[in-house]
Amino acid sequence: MPDSRTLHILRCELLFLNSGGYGHSFRSHWRPTLIFRDSPICLNFDSGAPFQPCERCALFPLIPEAKRNCHSPCHHIPLSEHGDTVASLYQYGTQEQLDAMVSTWLETTIKKCEREEKCNAGS
Repeated sequence: MPDSRTLHILRCELLFLNSGGYGHSFRSHWRPTLIFRDSPICLNFDSGAPFQPCERCALFPLIPEAKRNCHSPCHHIPLSEHGDTVASLYQYGTQEQLDAMVSTWLETTIKKCEREEKCNAGS
């Protein structure tokens, strides 16, 4: 399960999503914003900074090992028990479905992390 740094990142991402962060075309006018990649939580959010490998991201442990070498590995994090991912929803879903699934996944994952933190603190 994710550590406290990851829990903080997940909370920030949920706040960004819920505040409409992905609804604003702030990086370019020719493409929509991309979940996780165009978020302030992304290590490469600031295009003026040196490129950081995805392995350094707090979300990296949540990515299945078989998908860690893909372009945008964070888009392969399983968001549901059916195996839906950001990548699959960009291909087959709607923006509304994607936003709802990511929001639900973030809320569920945050709650799991918080429960685990409480259990570990009580041990």
